[in-house]
This record gives sequence, C-alpha cells and structure tokens, in this order.
Amino acid sequence: MQYYKLSKKLAWISLLLLTAACSTPSDKVFLQKAEVVSDELLDAMADEDYDLALNLYDARFFERLSKNEWQTILKRLNEKLGNYQSRKITASNVSHGFSTISTTTTVLVYRVYYEKSYSIQKFTFMSDQKSEKMSLVGHYIDYPEIEK
Repeated sequence: MQYYKLSKKLAWISLLLLTAACSTPSDKVFLQKAEVVSDELLDAMADEDYDLALNLYDARFFERLSKNEWQTILKRLNEKLGNYQSRKITASNVSHGFSTISTTTTVLVYRVYYEKSYSIQKFTFMSDQKSEKMSLVGHYIDYPEIEK
C-alpha cells in the first residue's frame, strides 16, 4: 500500500516537472530576443542616436547612474575608439531562477570593433519564464588602453 502511495506521488511530481519544463521556452528563444535588443542598441550607438539607445534600458539600469551620465559614457566610447565597424557575439548564457517570482537571466557578450580598437560589451537581461518581455538591466563596457 505504501509503495502505491509513493508511486502515485512520484508520478505527480514527474508530471509537474514535465509541465514546467514544457511551458518554459528554450534557451534559444531567450538568446534570440536578447540579441534583437542588443543589436538595436549597438546600432543606435553606432548611429549616435542616444535617445533611442537610452530608451532600450530598463528603469532599474538607471537606479545608480543617471541617463545623462550614461549618455556621456557612450559618447566618450565613440570619441576614444572611433567609428563603429562591426560586432561579433563571443559568449552567451541563459540561467533560469526558480522561486516565487521565476525569472530568467540572459547574458550576451560582444566584441565590438571600431576604427581604432575594440570593446567588450556585456549585456544582461531579465525576463519572466515565458520570455514575453526582455528587460535590459545591465551593460558593461571594457576596452584596452589606446596608445596616442
């Protein structure tokens, strides 16, 4: 009798896990959606359309840094490295959090080439498990020192 109850419980748990796994989009969906936003942002930066670029960030991004301060950083990037040339994704990761508020974190790392040098830019996105809205919450930029 106890074996039957245990088997029944395990069957329910398996069914719940299977349902949860099937209802969550694949990592590829999260990566594709994040890439669309990253590409739009990098294109806006290349065109020096900072208003469009700044509107792609989630409000949480500007909790520690104002929009004006970030715009100044983006402008300085073009001044130091020259005009945008091309970009390439060098790394990506999707991690799913399972808690009372399930979120997925998607990270894309680009190598962005300019006239004088390159930069490494890391974009961090948060979204719900259904990937309905990708929020750009982090953007890290690093580049080598440029000799004068």
